[in-house]
Amino acid sequence: MTPRPSEITRQAAEWVVQLRAPDAPANCEAEFAAWLCASPLHVREYLAAVEVWQGLADPSLTSDSSRDALINDAGTDGVIHFPSCAETQAPPAAELPRARRLGKLTLAATVLLSMTLAYFCWQNFSPIEIATAIGEQRSAVLPDHSIVELNTQSSVRIAYTSRERRIELVRGEAFFEVAKDPSRPFIVSTELATARALGTRFTVYRAPSGTRVTVAEGRVLVRYTPRAETSAAGRPSPIETVEVVPGTQADATPGRPVEVRPVDVDRSLAWRNRRLIFAGETLANVVREFNRYNLPRLQIVDSRLLDQRISGVFGANDPQSLLDFLSKVDHINVSRAGPDAIRIGDPN
Repeated sequence: MTPRPSEITRQAAEWVVQLRAPDAPANCEAEFAAWLCASPLHVREYLAAVEVWQGLADPSLTSDSSRDALINDAGTDGVIHFPSCAETQAPPAAELPRARRLGKLTLAATVLLSMTLAYFCWQNFSPIEIATAIGEQRSAVLPDHSIVELNTQSSVRIAYTSRERRIELVRGEAFFEVAKDPSRPFIVSTELATARALGTRFTVYRAPSGTRVTVAEGRVLVRYTPRAETSAAGRPSPIETVEVVPGTQADATPGRPVEVRPVDVDRSLAWRNRRLIFAGETLANVVREFNRYNLPRLQIVDSRLLDQRISGVFGANDPQSLLDFLSKVDHINVSRAGPDAIRIGDPN
């Protein structure tokens, strides 16, 4: 079970104290790295705890000066890029003092798989793009302390101004944990819709059929404006706005009114834990989801199996678990078709 924010805050404070203790245990750094990698919320709370600690030790070290130091270290795109936890190796103990080793370890561990920490200027900002490849997930902490988590094969373009916080979902799916700032609305846009939030947790998915918005906390106003559609009378289709509340999902599909319906939020957000949960889904949809995360591709070669119903919980990056499941069904045969495809069909 994920700890509540207050519990994570307490844990972050304890790590600040423990890492600076002269008698810290030998495995302290490895456990700290694992704790940081468990969630971007851990990263955010730890950075906040460090700022408090620095402020107590030296009041001149404010959060603004810490941000300025990060900006000075940024590249030309205004983003500080960090390698993934798996790719980063800590330097030998003899090469760096303890404080410096802990600092590098903190930076290297601020990732889920490949995490980007973005701190950039409010007024002088050029939009940047963060993307993931197949099977990859990334998180980014934005300058207002909002968090964005990208699912596999996803891309966002971030453009903050003094008046609004705007993110374009170029492709794929992203989860947003929005810091409250009533003076600057948080807006996520696709080619079909915009989702406007003022402090909430929600996902936006550019699905093949349209734009899907799922709300876990707070409320989101979804505004749908078909760009290339006209009514029967030849006039532009009307703008439609719906309110999406926790436990509901809105689908904006071309040519149809926005549909809002109840949804199992835990199932919809299971990808954040690298899980896929299906409850009576067609095999066609199941295969489509697995192919978002994995290679080689799964192919259904028997059309009679497209509507086969599947229920179960699978690892997003473990297609073999699905294939093992299907191979136990008498009328389904699984075979490899070269290095790039796995065929699912009737053995006859």
